[in-house]
Formats: sequence, C-alpha cells, structure tokens
Amino acid sequence: MSGKQPSKGGKHKLTGEAGPDWIGVDVEDLSARLCFNPKDAYIWLEDERMLLLHLEAFVVLRQEVIERLGMTEARRVFARIGATAGARDASIARKASPHSGALEAFKTGPRLHAIEGICASEEIRLEVDQDSGLLSGEWIWRNSAEADAHLRAVGPSSEPVCWTMLGYASAYSSAFMGHPIEFREVECRAMGAPHCRTIAKPAALWEADEEHSRSLGLELVQCSNDCVKPSRSAPGGHASLEEWNDDEAEALAGKLTIVKRLVRLNEPVLLLGEHGVGKRRLACALHRLGHRSAGPLQVINCARSEEADLEIELFGRERSGEQPARPGKIERLKGGTLVLEDVEAVSPRLQARLLQLLAEGTVERIGGGQPRPCDVRIIACATARLQEAVGEGLFRTDLYYRLSMFAVPLPPLRERRGELPRLIRHFTEHFVRRYDRKILGLSREAMGYLLAHDYPGNVVELEAMLGRAVIMAPEGGVIQISHLISAADPGAPTFFRVSEDGSLVHPGSSGSPIDLDTQTRQMIRGKFNIESFEAELVKRAVTQAQGNLSKAARLLGITRAQLAYRYARVKSEMGTSDSTL
Repeated sequence: MSGKQPSKGGKHKLTGEAGPDWIGVDVEDLSARLCFNPKDAYIWLEDERMLLLHLEAFVVLRQEVIERLGMTEARRVFARIGATAGARDASIARKASPHSGALEAFKTGPRLHAIEGICASEEIRLEVDQDSGLLSGEWIWRNSAEADAHLRAVGPSSEPVCWTMLGYASAYSSAFMGHPIEFREVECRAMGAPHCRTIAKPAALWEADEEHSRSLGLELVQCSNDCVKPSRSAPGGHASLEEWNDDEAEALAGKLTIVKRLVRLNEPVLLLGEHGVGKRRLACALHRLGHRSAGPLQVINCARSEEADLEIELFGRERSGEQPARPGKIERLKGGTLVLEDVEAVSPRLQARLLQLLAEGTVERIGGGQPRPCDVRIIACATARLQEAVGEGLFRTDLYYRLSMFAVPLPPLRERRGELPRLIRHFTEHFVRRYDRKILGLSREAMGYLLAHDYPGNVVELEAMLGRAVIMAPEGGVIQISHLISAADPGAPTFFRVSEDGSLVHPGSSGSPIDLDTQTRQMIRGKFNIESFEAELVKRAVTQAQGNLSKAARLLGITRAQLAYRYARVKSEMGTSDSTL
C-alpha cells in the first residue's frame, strides 16, 4: 500500500491501493490465528469459535428472512449480525497489533474480513484524527459475498444490500475509535455497479437519515464504549489476559436452564459426571446463587472416611457413658446446604439414614433418641458408577430416585469446548494473582493447544496445566506449549493452522515439507530467531526426558556435553533453576 507513514498524533491522510503488505498488518500472522480442529468440529479465530457456512446456505437464510420479515426488518437483522462480528473482530485486531497505533491496528479489520471470506477491501482514502479519535474514509468492497447472496436470493436491487458488512464495519470502527462511526454504501454490485463502494465518517456528521440509522439497528455508542476493552496483549501478538469477574462454576450455572430453576428450590439435586468435571464447583454455585446462600455450606467426600466415622460426622451421637452427646453436621446446617461427593461410595447403613432424611426431613443420632427435624438441602455428586451400583443392587433404588428427582448431567470438558476461552482466562488470572507473577498472555501455539486438548482430567486438568504454566513461564513473558505440558503428557496438539498459501498445516508435524517452507520463509524475512528456536527445543527435550540430560541429548542427536552447555545457557537467560524450568 502506498502513502506516507503517519506520525504520532494529529490528522493524517493515506491514499493508495490496498496490497498484501498493509501497514501494521502481517497477513501470515493473522492467518496463523485461525485454527482448525476437525476431530471435534471446532474452528477458532484467536479464542473466538468460528463457523464455515456454504454461500448457498446463506442465500437460503437471506431469502427466508426477507420473505418472512420484509426488507426493512431483514436489513436490521443482518446488520445486527454484522455488528456482533465486527465488535468481536475489533477485539482480535487489538490482540494482533498490541503496540501499533490506532491507524495501524485498525487496518487489521479489512484483512480479517478477507480471511473470513466476506470481501476484499480496497482502501481509497482514510483520514484519522488520532487526537480526537475521529475517522473518515472510502473503500471499495470487491467480491462481496453478501451481494452475491442477495442477487441469488432476491435478484437485482434498487438500493444497497450489504447490510451485514455495513453493520460489521460500523461496529468495528466505532469500537476502535471510541466514537460512533457510521458506514454507508453508495454503490452496490446488486444495483449493477462493478463493485460495492462505501464511505465512513462520524455518525454525527452524516445528514439526518433516521430510516437508515434505524434500519441498521446499531447502538454505535454502546459499541464504541463496551465492545472492545483496551488490550493487555504481549509483544508479538499474544492472547491477552482479559478481565474475568465471574466464577467459572457460576458461568456454567448461568448457561443451564434447569440449574437456573433449581437455585430457587429446596429439593435434592444429583450432579452426574466424570471426575474433575466441575461437580463440586457447580454444587457450591447452586448454594451461592440460591436463597440458602446466607446459610452454611458443608462439602463432604463420602469415599474418604470409614463408615463409622462418616456416620458420626453426619448424624452425630447421643450421650453414652463418658462420651458427651455430639450433634452431627446435618443438624448444625440449619438453613444450609450439604454437598455429598462420591455418594455412590455410601454404605447400605448410611443409605438408609439418608433416605430417612430425604423422606421425612429428620435424623436420628447414633445411640437412639427421638428423630430431630433438620432444615438442609442435599446436593449429591456422583460418577457413572452410581448407575452401575444401582443395577448391581449395591445402591438403594428408592434413595437413588429421591436423589435424582433433579439430575443434572455434566458433560466432560472435551464435549463443551465453547467454555474453554473463558475458563483459560479465569484460571490464568487466578494463578497470576495467587503466585504474584507478571505474565503477559499465552502464545498462539499455547492457546491452540489448550483449545484442542482432550482433557481426560477435565476442568481439574486444565486448572493444573495453567497453574504449572504460570509458574514455569518467564517473568514478564508469555506462556508457551512447553510450559503447559509435563513429562507425563508429551502429546502434540491435534489442531491445524492455515499456511500462507491457504493450505492446512499441523504444527506438530515438524517434518512436513509445508512446515519447513514456513520456517524458511520466516528466516528469509528476518522473523525467525534461531536462538529462541534452539532454546525451545532444548526445554522440550529436557521436559520429555523428565530431566535426564543424557536421554534428552539422545532425543536431539547431540552429545550430553553439548546439551548441558545449551541447557545452562537457557536457565541463565530465564533466571531460573532446574526445579522451575
């Protein structure tokens, strides 16, 4: 792209045709942020889940919406869809250009639009007043997918039809500049023009056109203020650590309709799922979100204690000889909640006592005495072993059905990958605060690994991985894949990226010709740091060899002395010891 480089502050005008080397935009870097995980049907752009859609399917959608809602309401719907996408891409653009000025970072958006298959944007004119945050400009949108869809769905139009793209561009620009920016289409291919052409300027500077603004349905002020928070990304385009205010279990509780209903009830709840899936967290969230939140909460693991000890702990005992009377925890939980983990491990004797509690609302202490009324809610947690125990006659059927009046199955983390970005941010922030570390974020490769990992240990495994990574990552640095994996889990990530030529590349396939070509191009462009690459190889080999330098040297095909020299240099540069590398 031709034109003069803007200086700091003031008003700048850039003109010229768009090309592959846009100011502040690395096409290869942006493409590398797109990850494919065919095994689990996930596509990620940074930490946003994406969806590939046939153009013909979009044509059908366009036609149905227009026929059912009419042209005006259809325009509002598609503009709002575009505005949502524009706001999310503005967040990704901030991460892609963390240290660029507003103008350079802004130019990431058109390239993202092209990567997503929407259109090829050619800049005709762009003026940015960085002091006031105002923007105006003119673009040609070539090969508009939306114009194609409209022509196929409805036919030629007497007015512009790139509604989704206008919503996208307006919301994206408003979020970036901090002021409402409105795009209007002055030429459209659906109207017979060779290409679509748009003009952008502050919304307040357009002549009053209430119908146009209303039809867009854009809350540009809200977009400018709320859609994009300032990025705290690391150098080199790493995923930032965004603010997270809600507990991850409460976020899960808010997504399940049945859980929203259960927080207002007193009936027992049965949470079913694999170990580490988050049953305890969700049980605690049910207590905090419900009307019993002011009461006590007690969590007891039924598999940890002997039957006699557990019985006394839960139900208490009457006075016997020199032993004083002792109320059980169920009695003391007045107006509270009792969470029973691994309830399938409860003995037949305790099953009968729990059944009495659920059926009559009373307990009897060990040693006799009158039944005592109790006001406690039971939340039971169990694995698939509970159903097996019922089938084998080891767990009472009547107790099972009392507990499972409201059964909530929790799928394993590998089946709910859409929650991964928020969980990753939450745990990273948590451990950064806990260990008082300065971590700038996660590398693209580390984020891709986390998004594609199978998590046999579920949420607990993710938590452990990020806790280890925050400790192992260099102070003031970023988390890499080598900081996430341990010697017990050296598996390569199961995702693919898009190479510069548009083909899919498996990052773990270091021997593939495409991967070698990519490394070669980076080296020629001066973007390949051989010292960093060598240091990363050394760290990974030592990790995989569980600290055995001789074994690590054999993995790399060098002598132990050569490895020891390089390993000592890596530790010296990181300022760490054997135990933390």
